[in-house]
Amino acid sequence: MTRFFPHPIPLQYKVSILGTLLVVASLLISGFLVWQTIIVPLEEQAVEQAMVIAKLFASLPEVRNNINDPGGSGAIQLLAEEYREETGVLSITVVDMEGIRYSHVLPERIGELFEGEGLEEVLKGENVISRFFGSLGYQIRTFTPIMHGITQIGAVGVSLLANDIHRIQQAFLKKLIFALILGLLLGIVGGSVLAKNIKKSIAGLEPHEIFRISKEREGILESVREGIIAIDDMGRITLINHSARAILKLKPNLKGCLLREIVPNMQLLHVLQTGKAVFDLEQKVGDVQILTNQVPIEVKGAYVGAIASFREMTEVTLMAEELTEVKRYVEALRVYNHEFLNKLHTIAGLIHLGKSDQALKAISESTETLQGVMSLITKRIKNPSVGGLLLGKIGQCRELGIRLEIDPTSYLGSVGNLGSNALVTVLGNLLENAISSVIQSGKEERYIRCALFDQSGTILVSVRDEGCGISPEIMEKIFQKGFSTKQGNGGYGLFKVQQIVSLHGGEVEVHSQKGEYAEFFVTLPTTSDWGEKGNG
Repeated sequence: MTRFFPHPIPLQYKVSILGTLLVVASLLISGFLVWQTIIVPLEEQAVEQAMVIAKLFASLPEVRNNINDPGGSGAIQLLAEEYREETGVLSITVVDMEGIRYSHVLPERIGELFEGEGLEEVLKGENVISRFFGSLGYQIRTFTPIMHGITQIGAVGVSLLANDIHRIQQAFLKKLIFALILGLLLGIVGGSVLAKNIKKSIAGLEPHEIFRISKEREGILESVREGIIAIDDMGRITLINHSARAILKLKPNLKGCLLREIVPNMQLLHVLQTGKAVFDLEQKVGDVQILTNQVPIEVKGAYVGAIASFREMTEVTLMAEELTEVKRYVEALRVYNHEFLNKLHTIAGLIHLGKSDQALKAISESTETLQGVMSLITKRIKNPSVGGLLLGKIGQCRELGIRLEIDPTSYLGSVGNLGSNALVTVLGNLLENAISSVIQSGKEERYIRCALFDQSGTILVSVRDEGCGISPEIMEKIFQKGFSTKQGNGGYGLFKVQQIVSLHGGEVEVHSQKGEYAEFFVTLPTTSDWGEKGNG
């Protein structure tokens, strides 16, 4: 389709033109109303006034009695001059039925035949009004018949010099034209200023650019997997994308609704009130655990809204655990590679020294140890992820000089809806905590015992270390986020354990004696709905 204009008219020009047209239109309408309500009635009032004077003069007995008297013109002229001076009219002319003047502003014209329009009609008994430009200027003349009983005996004409009214009209018309020109200039200037302010307020964008950006924003919001909710300063929802509705199980068409009525326990209103952003906040909204970032929206020093982006914790946990799992397998391979290289070097040295019997013995011991561990894990631990974790931790402990013993009676079958990732996270963090504890203890005997049992839809996990133990004063703090007795960035392992256990409806028990041991017992049901969503 071909456009009339090759490019859209800029918004600044549109606003300027519209502003100018509105000002001019307002002036035209105002001028027309003033003309109709004030200027035009001035002339009408003058006409009515002249007609009233004519009728009043025609009703005088002196006029009716002298109009057909040959010498009556003197009395009528004298009376007409008195009325003219009192009323301020230009002239009062009396004529008989023949059109002969009995009075006139110019006495020499008395007795002459009246010439002018309107005489014929008034001698037929009609009231006549005429307007004309005479030698003295713009005049208004009214005629009314003189009646004697029911017989017309003449007519009276009253003339007004309407130059003043005409001057008022001309002056008003000039002022109106001046106002239109001034309004045109003011409209152009004002429209330009208004257009620039509007342009500035919308960052110099044109309407078609704003429309395109709006559509792009909608596309971006609907394409991202994160849920996004924005509110205004009154707490009303101004934006919510499809992912947010899906994660929180909300219905569509929520714009304008109060957030506290839709999602009561979201802390976005607190962020709006305090003006403090929150990042990586874990909270439960309804029956959904989310990880959210929430920031206020500030305009000219005032908080006008807030926006939250979030993802379901199951997705975040899955991604984190997948990365952790890869790291764990890489670490396990590194440990075993290092361990086997050392053993190969030992065996090679024994062979070079001619001690083949000792070399064979070393090979046999290594094979039996590895086969024993592999046999136990293969037969008793049916979950590959947990088995891989245990193998990796055994290799890591062997490298660190720690004896990690798996209870030979341990058994783990199906993890059900609990999910492998949740169990691996719990077990892995407990073992890491135990390894750190025995290393910090400085004891020569470094011992960790681990056991897993699968009983009636519940998985039992036990990890005991002969390390530093836990003092009573810090026992209540060990599950707090960020709390750690280790150097560096610790304090998240046991917090994560507690979080997963709580989400799945399990329990954690801790038994410890400072300087002696610490033992963690964890029970996890395998019928957790959260686990099913996290692994579905």
